[in-house]
Amino acid sequence: MHLFGKPEEDEDNKKKQALTNTLGIDLGTLNTVVAKPSGDKFDLFKIPSVVAVKKEEPSYVLAVGEDAKAMLGRTPEDIVAVRPLRMGVIESIAQAKALLVYAMEQGSADSMENMDRIVIGIPGDASEVEKKAVEEIGEEAGANFVLVISEGLAAAIGAGLPIADASGTMVIDLGAGSSDIVVISLGGITDIETIRQGGDNIDDNIIAKVKEEFKVEIGMHEAEKAKIDVGMVHSKTEMKPTVTHAIGKSMETNKPQKVEIDSNLVADAAEPIILELIEALSQVLKRMSPELISGVYNRTIVVGGTSQLKGLKERIFEEVGVPVEISDDPMTVVAKGAAIVAAEPRALEPEVRLKAMK
Repeated sequence: MHLFGKPEEDEDNKKKQALTNTLGIDLGTLNTVVAKPSGDKFDLFKIPSVVAVKKEEPSYVLAVGEDAKAMLGRTPEDIVAVRPLRMGVIESIAQAKALLVYAMEQGSADSMENMDRIVIGIPGDASEVEKKAVEEIGEEAGANFVLVISEGLAAAIGAGLPIADASGTMVIDLGAGSSDIVVISLGGITDIETIRQGGDNIDDNIIAKVKEEFKVEIGMHEAEKAKIDVGMVHSKTEMKPTVTHAIGKSMETNKPQKVEIDSNLVADAAEPIILELIEALSQVLKRMSPELISGVYNRTIVVGGTSQLKGLKERIFEEVGVPVEISDDPMTVVAKGAAIVAAEPRALEPEVRLKAMK
């Protein structure tokens, strides 16, 4: 019998048990990423944020994830494949719940009854109504405790940035439906700017430009593939354009037609979103105190799928004078940060953040 508390091995077992019962989730417009702590690493699950439903009964879910994504633009008349989130905002509670339940089941190996805590990353400018909706979805899905945090803060934690440092760090999170610029100091967000545009808008612009230039209509899958294959942004730094091909439908003959898409076309398609990003960064820097500017200059990281566009790092420096690093794991860093907070619930409390400085 232990009169003065549990032995160390019991405490270790308790910590290990807690780690197995927590999940971090990046609930994204294009993909939902789940991170489950596993020792000093993570088990990661990437799920397309797509749900297939009955056309006449949108709350009746037929498929989720990869199976549903394969149906986008290809379904029979009575089935519709949709994304529950648009521009980072939940458009359908029922469909978002189906997506989140599926994501939690994937991360928990179907043992949802043992799931203690999940932390979900959402856009930084989400309203209290949106945050509450996400929390309720998580609780209805079976989690005992749900915490919603900014994707930017989660990304900083997942990237290992010194968020408790008083000198400041900055995260630029370029997602499919929205983009966050988050400034962090002493473990909290000191400023945030959100753009309700992202990689999906670039895909739409690629489709429009191919239609205009070649009189050919391509689908969203082909546009996204072209962006990934030859994606680039305009920059003063000289970069050699590369090319890829896409199959679409000729607007003149209605026959299949192959078109060549080069990096410059993608850069043209990305330009409106890049200009909006630069303007948002300029506004954040305008508001930033001199005390934070040196930290941000030395520690700014870019995450999210759009961060993979060639020339982005150079363009940001040319426009706003901030050198940035592109994350090594841009697609999973938000989920990893959320998982870290889920495994250590007090990580965001002020006294813990201040202690981390010492």
